[in-house]
Amino acid sequence: MMKPVMTSAQVKQAELEWARANQGDTWPLMVNAAHSFVTQFMPKLRGQNVLLVVGAGNNGGDGYYIGALLRQAKIKVTLVAPLGLPKVGIDAERAYQYFLQQGGQVIGDLADLTEPARFTITIDALFGSGLSRALSGTALQAILWLKELDTDIYAVDIPSGLNADTGLPMPIALCAKATHSFIAYKSGTLTAQGPSHCGQLSLDTLSVATSSTWHYQPEVCLPRRTGNTYKSEHGGVNVLGGQPHMMGAALIAAAAALKSGAGKVWLHCEPMFYASALSLAPEIMLQDSSQTAAQSLSDKIKWVIGPGLGRDGRGVDMLAQMFASISALQTQAPKTPEAPTHYGVLDADALRWLAKSGHTATGWVLTPHEGEAAALLAWPIAQVQQDRIAAVQALSERYQTCVVLKGAGSLVCDMSQSEHALVFCHHGSPAMATPGMGDCLAGIIAALMAQGLNAYNAAITGVNWHGQIGAKLAKQQRIVLASDIIAQLPFAAD
Repeated sequence: MMKPVMTSAQVKQAELEWARANQGDTWPLMVNAAHSFVTQFMPKLRGQNVLLVVGAGNNGGDGYYIGALLRQAKIKVTLVAPLGLPKVGIDAERAYQYFLQQGGQVIGDLADLTEPARFTITIDALFGSGLSRALSGTALQAILWLKELDTDIYAVDIPSGLNADTGLPMPIALCAKATHSFIAYKSGTLTAQGPSHCGQLSLDTLSVATSSTWHYQPEVCLPRRTGNTYKSEHGGVNVLGGQPHMMGAALIAAAAALKSGAGKVWLHCEPMFYASALSLAPEIMLQDSSQTAAQSLSDKIKWVIGPGLGRDGRGVDMLAQMFASISALQTQAPKTPEAPTHYGVLDADALRWLAKSGHTATGWVLTPHEGEAAALLAWPIAQVQQDRIAAVQALSERYQTCVVLKGAGSLVCDMSQSEHALVFCHHGSPAMATPGMGDCLAGIIAALMAQGLNAYNAAITGVNWHGQIGAKLAKQQRIVLASDIIAQLPFAAD
C-alpha cells in the first residue's frame, strides 16, 4: 500500500484545510496524535521510567498531552521543557494546561534533573517538522545533553534536529529507536540521514486527506509464473560491461538478472572470462563482446550497460552505436509494432558516458549514486547530498526518463508519470555499503523489465526487493555482499 509523503509546508497546509472543514479547530488533531503515539508505544512504556522532553511549539503540545495520558496510565513520567512554556492561545498551551490538570509538573531545565541515569526511555517532543534553522544556544545544548543520555528514544513525528524536508541534521539530531509520524511521512525521514535517525518508522494519517504525488511504497510484487510456460516467455537480459580489471561487476549483474527470473541472460565479454562466468552460473549464455551488435533491440530483451564498462574502448563505442540506433527507431514513421519502448538499465560507466554525450535517455532506467548524479547534472556532489529530492527530480527532467538515486533511502522518480512521480524506498542497511551492490540492483531491475514490468514499476520493485533482502541479511551479518543478495533472489519476497 502506498503511503503519503509530504514536505513540512504541505503537512501544515493539510492541517489548515482539515481545520477549515472542522470549525477551524486543530485541537482534535493534537488530541488524536497524542492518543495514537501512546497506543503505538504503550507495550514499550509500561513499567518504565520515562523522560518526556517538550518544546514550546505544537510538537511540544503533542508531548504535553502524551504526558497527561501517561499519567492516567500510571506510568512514571518526568516532563522537561528546556525551551520554555508555550505561548498563550495556541493548542500547545491548552495541552500544557491539561497536563497540569492531570497532576503533572514541569521542569524547566535538563540540568535540574536528579539522577538522569534512572530514565530508561526518552520521548522526544522537542521540535517538530517545522524546524528550518540551524540549532544554537539552549536548543543545541538540549540535544547534545539528550544524545549523551543512555536511553531508547521514541520520537513524536520526527527526531528533533532533523530537517523534515531534506533528511539532514541541523547540524545534529537525535537518533530515535522508533518514530511515529502523523498525517504523512515527512520526506526527510525517508532519505539521506533520515532513516538512520528515525529508527523504526510508523504513520497515522489521523484521517486527514492528502493529495501528494510523493509516496512511500514498501511492497514487493514480483511477476508471477503460472500455467504452461517456458523460459522465452520471461524475457532476456544482455549484460555489457566488464573490462579486464572490472569483470566482476558484469558477472554480478548477469547473475542477479538470472536469479531474478529472466528467462535468458547473455553476458557479453572477452572469451578469456568465459570460464569464470560459467563457474559462477553455468546457466548464463556467453557472447564475445567484439561480436556484439548494437542493433540487438527488442521488446522482450533488455540491456544492462555500464558495470565495469570502462570509459573508452569497444563497450563505449557500442553504447554510442546503440543510442544512434534508438534515435533512428524513435524517429521512424510509422513506428513498427515490434519497436521497443524500454531498453534496460544504464549504470556506472554508462552514466559517465551519458553525462558527456548530451543525449536524453528515454526508455532507460538510470541508477546513479550521488557522485554519478553530480556528473549527470554538472552539480557539485555536495549539492546532490544536500537535497537528494531536488537532484532526482532534476535528473528525471533532464534525461526524460526514470531515475533511481541510490543511497540511504533510495528515490525512484519519473516526472513523465501523471501521478505518484516520486517514490521513497526506505529499506536497506549500512551493511550493504559493499562492492558490487549497484551492479546487483541493475541486474534485478533489468530482469523485472524483461518479465513485463514497465521501467517505473521495475525500478520501484527492484529497489525494494534488493533493500529488503539486504536489511534482512543485516540482522545476522555485519557486512552484506552482492553475492549474498543474489543467493536470496530465487526465494519468495517477504
